[in-house]
Amino acid sequence: MSSRVPLQPLNLDTLAQILREEGWDVVVTEDVVARREGPHGVWNVYADRAGRVRLEATRPVGMPKGRRVLLDGRTYRVLREVHEVINILTSIRKEEELVQVLRAFEDILWRRLWEE
Repeated sequence: MSSRVPLQPLNLDTLAQILREEGWDVVVTEDVVARREGPHGVWNVYADRAGRVRLEATRPVGMPKGRRVLLDGRTYRVLREVHEVINILTSIRKEEELVQVLRAFEDILWRRLWEE
């Protein structure tokens, strides 16, 4: 058994409360799903009772390009956006570790540590 597996299932309501206190919009179902939107993109955090935590960060990699298309007498506005999606995964044993993990996620993203 991995040393990262929690000794008992994590409390999803506690994880959700921690995320709310950190400024995330949170939904609790069978897992915890949290979302934060900002000028640098959209970040989603997923956490489960087993202690698995994943960040999915989506950010634009260029300026959107748009144009109008006329088809059958109707005008459509088409906007093309290119995004980069980065997933970071880890695990926790206690709910209290989540704040440290959120800080580490931010650090990894801002410092682009996956490029080293």
